[in-house]
Amino acid sequence: MAVKLKNTKRIVFIINPNAGLSSKKEIKDKILVFFKKKQKAVTVKFTKKVGDAKEWAEKYSKMDSIESVVAVGGDGTVNEVANGIGISGKKMGIIRGGSGNGLARHLGIPILLKKALEVIYESNSVPMDMMDINNRYSVNVSGVGFDAIVANKFQNVETRGPVSYVRIILTEFSSFKAQDYHIIVDGKLMNIKAYLVSFANSSQFGNNALISKTASVTDGYIDLCIIKPFPKVASPIVIERLMTGRLDSSKYMEVIKAKEIVLKQKSSVYHIDGDAIEGGNILKIKLIHSVLNIIIPKNKINKI
Repeated sequence: MAVKLKNTKRIVFIINPNAGLSSKKEIKDKILVFFKKKQKAVTVKFTKKVGDAKEWAEKYSKMDSIESVVAVGGDGTVNEVANGIGISGKKMGIIRGGSGNGLARHLGIPILLKKALEVIYESNSVPMDMMDINNRYSVNVSGVGFDAIVANKFQNVETRGPVSYVRIILTEFSSFKAQDYHIIVDGKLMNIKAYLVSFANSSQFGNNALISKTASVTDGYIDLCIIKPFPKVASPIVIERLMTGRLDSSKYMEVIKAKEIVLKQKSSVYHIDGDAIEGGNILKIKLIHSVLNIIIPKNKINKI
C-alpha cells in the first residue's frame, strides 16, 4: 500500500509478518499514521515467503525516487534487506520486529515503535561494514559450531523469543563437543579445537547475548571469536558470562581482529546472521568496509 502526500522521495517498509511475536498489522497502521502526520510518502509491503525481502530491497535500491528501505522484522529479515541493498549506497533502516534483534540492539535502535520511526524520519546514517561469506553478505554475527546448532534449532521452534533461545542453549550446551577447525586468518594458519567460532561484525547474537564487546560495525575488522574447549563443570559459568556480556573475561575466550578468513570444518552446518545453512565445509569470509548506509539514532553516531 502506498501513501503519496508530497512529491518527495519515499521510504519503503518491508515487513515480515511471521517474525517475532508482535502484530505486524498494528505496526503497519502506526507507520502510516506517523508518516501521514509528517507529510512523508511511504510504501509498506508484507513478505509472503523467504527471499521476498531481498528481491524487493534490490528493486527499490535501484530507484532514485526511494530515500531508504527499512527492514521490519528480526535478524533474518535484516539480512535479506541488506543483501538486497548490497553496495548500492541506498540508506537502510531497521524496526525491531524479531525475537533476537541482534544488529538492532547493537545499533541502539529504540524498542518503542514511535521512537524508532523518529529515527527513520530523521535519517541520520553512517557507512557500515559488511562481511562477505561465501558470496552472501552478513551484517551481524555468523559462525560455526555451537552457535550454528543453536541457530538451526531456534529457527525451527514453534514459539520464538528469549525463553526459547535460552532453553535451546541450556539443552544443547551439555552434550555438544568441541570440533576441529583449520583456519587461515589474514594469511596465518591456525589448527584449533573449539566449541564455536564466530565471525562478529556487531557485538551480539541477539537477546543481549554478547559474543564480543569490542566488535564495531565501522572499524574495518571482523572479530574472530573462538571459545576454546572447557571442562563440563565450567559450563554454567560460560553460559552466564555469555548472557551477561562478560564472556571476554573468560580464559576460554579468544578474540582476533581480522580482515580475511578461510575456515575448513568437518561439519557442513554454519549460520549467517542466525540463518542456519548447509554446505559450509569451507567458508571464505571477507570484510567489506563502509559499504552499507545504515540509519541509526543521532546519539549513536561514532559509537557503533
